[in-house]
Amino acid sequence: SMQDPTSDRRTAIVPARSHGARLDVFLVEYFPNYSRRQIRRVIADGQIRVNDKKGRAGTMLEVGDRLELPVLSTAVREIEAQREAARASTQLESKVVELHRDDHLLVVAKPAGLPVHGGAGIIGETLIDVLRDDVLDGYGLVHRLDRDTTGCIALVKGDDARKAVAAAFADPDGGVEKVYEAIASGIPEPTEGRIDRPIAPPGHRGTARVDDRYGKPAQTRYRVVEAFTRASRLEVRLETGRTHQIRVHLASIGNPLLVDPLYGGRRRLAIPDPRGVRPARLTRTPLHAKSLTLPHPTTGEPVTVEAPMPADIKYALEILRVVTGRGLKRGGLPPSAAD
Repeated sequence: SMQDPTSDRRTAIVPARSHGARLDVFLVEYFPNYSRRQIRRVIADGQIRVNDKKGRAGTMLEVGDRLELPVLSTAVREIEAQREAARASTQLESKVVELHRDDHLLVVAKPAGLPVHGGAGIIGETLIDVLRDDVLDGYGLVHRLDRDTTGCIALVKGDDARKAVAAAFADPDGGVEKVYEAIASGIPEPTEGRIDRPIAPPGHRGTARVDDRYGKPAQTRYRVVEAFTRASRLEVRLETGRTHQIRVHLASIGNPLLVDPLYGGRRRLAIPDPRGVRPARLTRTPLHAKSLTLPHPTTGEPVTVEAPMPADIKYALEILRVVTGRGLKRGGLPPSAAD
């Protein structure tokens, strides 16, 4: 609940010695705890009145002028909060890139750190909030990605079409092909394989697990695309879509994602650049939904969409190539479970 700004205002009368001063200069002098920039933002917001008219930063004061001021600490804090919120939402808006749009199908590239939709423990904006105009227009989700996974996510317009496409996602023979880029710890043996282990969904602890008794069938195919010192770049294809499936399956063969606090990877990682440029910083699971093939909601024809590789994964791969090319044995990378 916003307070009525008129209810808590102060009045000041301009003294003789400040005759001829600019409004912003006068206020900075009287309120030394605030920067000129903060004061000017409050003025620009129209919160300071001179003789009952909105003041401007350059308003020249005369002795006896009557100023009405808000409580500055509150005004400054609220303006900062608004700016912060505006900045955050424009950053997210600009980071959600549209990859495909027609009257029935919308595919976007989700940035890292943006949850797909609200739920337990989710604070702040979600993908659905960012795409609110499209959601109001009738597009809805047919699958999900983890909060920190980047890449292709599809929305379909119309309830029947959405149900049909969601069913295709759930059916291993539904014509949906999901391909991921991943950076794993160590190098899987064999370098190409299929992991077929049932997965039980995350319980109250939030981690899923391989569970031969209570798990649901889950299959993941992987292929080593590049082998590095203590790490590898994998192309991963999902045959089923269990929660955290790639993360659980890679951990189960001893090659968790390089960063993955839940499943045996690191919490975060800075890989030093042997050339002495900047290190590669991974602060999230290095998992990217790079391509998605699905039957078009109306024609049933396959549509394939690709999402560009995000900067953090791209740069980590660049540094891993340098480390490996120089024959460094460790390269500042953690030993994998297999070492």
